[in-house]
This record gives sequence, structure tokens and C-alpha cells, in this order.
Amino acid sequence: MTTPPVTMETVNIFDGKGMEENAKNVTQSKMLQELKAVIREIIQYFQEKEPECYKITSMKDEHCWVGELNGRTGWFPSKFVKTLDERSKKYSRAGDGFVNDEIIHLIKHKFCSALSSILQHGLKTSLLLPNSNHIWQYIEEVSNHEIGKDFQSVISRLVLCKTFRLDDEGKVLTPEELLFRSIQKINQTHPNEDMNSKFQSFIAYALNEQVLHLWWEILCNCDVIKHKWYRGCSFVTSPAWIEIKCEFRVLCNFTFYLPDVPHRFTSNKTKENLRREVSEMLVKHHLFSWDL
Repeated sequence: MTTPPVTMETVNIFDGKGMEENAKNVTQSKMLQELKAVIREIIQYFQEKEPECYKITSMKDEHCWVGELNGRTGWFPSKFVKTLDERSKKYSRAGDGFVNDEIIHLIKHKFCSALSSILQHGLKTSLLLPNSNHIWQYIEEVSNHEIGKDFQSVISRLVLCKTFRLDDEGKVLTPEELLFRSIQKINQTHPNEDMNSKFQSFIAYALNEQVLHLWWEILCNCDVIKHKWYRGCSFVTSPAWIEIKCEFRVLCNFTFYLPDVPHRFTSNKTKENLRREVSEMLVKHHLFSWDL
């Protein structure tokens, strides 16, 4: 029996490089599958929830309105509902983070965590300061770079939109301009928050405006900045980012109303608080109900 010749392939098996590469591939695959699993969970959540949108039939009383829901007519406190502009995007109670705990949990604790792991993978770090670089800093630098390509025209458009309120629905601004404007607003409205909280606000903005897939493409297509921040093994520098973009595109089919302020990224009122406030309102306006 003859011994097979030693080749470069057989050497690589024992020198540890092949095993290290396989470990990296397994890690990437696991992270990608976790992100896909969260997205599937969000899709399933929306599919199982029916939208609850009241049709207001009477607003004569300042405090108690009359409306219809699923064929039933009744009154409800006006302070606990929000009127919707029919010209705006379709409302979905399932995606309303101001009244729904479940969507907050899915986005804040699952989706943001999975996407943060994807963006942190392959991020270059300093030997002296291992945690010096943060994905929020990368997002800021990409935004500044993209907006700086055509600075004067962009600033003119932003001033024009602000003056004439043309960007209320995000339809006038380009994805790059909307990204720049959102980051500016996040930094201005809560400058003392940590970068993880700002990243969560960034995701909330992206989902609310239904542009997450477009912003993801901007972050992964900025070659000048991404090679400065990421190693070659990262998702951002590999073709895998295209697959992630396709996953994000599906989320555009759903409507989100998520709080953009980190400390409000939780449900505002519990059922107990809501019950107490309704009772106080009924007593105040002499609308008694023994059912309470």
C-alpha cells in the first residue's frame, strides 16, 4: 500500500488555516440564519394580527367619540385614539410600538440584536482599544461621505423641503438624504444616549420609513469607507449583503410606527394604567359605568 503524496491541500488540513476558515463560515452562516429567523418571526406576527382601525362616526363630544370596529358600534375616550391622515401610509396596529408590547420586543430585543451582530462581524478594532469602533460611528461616516458627494444641492433640497414641508412622508428626499437627515435628528434629539440606543433609533427610523433595504445597500456599497472599517471576512464586504438586502425588502410590505426615542422604546401604558385613566375620565365627566 502506497502513501498518497503530500500536497498543499493536505498540508492546509493540518496547519489550522482550513479549520479556521471553516469556523468563520459556520459563524457567518449561523448569524445569517438567526437574522432570517427573526425576520420570519416578524412576518408571521404581522400575518396573524388583524389591523384594528376605528371608523369615527361622531366627534360631537370633545371627550367621547363614537365609532365602528368590525361591525360593532360604540363610544370610546378620544384621548386614547389617534386620528390618521388618509393620505398617509396604511395604519397597522400590529406595527404600532406605542400601543403594542410584542412588536417592541421583536424589534428591540431580537431584530436589532441580530442585525447588530451582522454589522459587528469583521469590524476592525484597535489593539490598544478593542471596543473603540462602533457600528453607529460607521453609519455616521458613511452618511457624511454620501451626502458630501453633492453637498450644495443636497443642502438646498433639505432647506427647500423644510421650508415647504415637502418631506412629511419621506417621498421627496433620496435615500441618502433621508439617511443623513435621520442621523442628524437622532444626534440632536438625544445626544446623551449611548451608541447602542442610537442604533436602535436608527432601525426604528428605517422601518418606519420603509427604507431599511435601501439604507443597507448604502452602507454596503460605500467602498471607500467600508474597507477602512471592515476586514474582508465581514458581511458588509462580502456578496452576502445582497442576500440580506432581499430579506429586508420583504419588511417593506408592513407598516411600522415605532418610537424613535430610546427610553420610549417600550410600551407607554400598561392595561392597569389605561383602566385607571379611563375610570378617572368617566368620573370627571360624569359618565359612570358599573362594569368598571
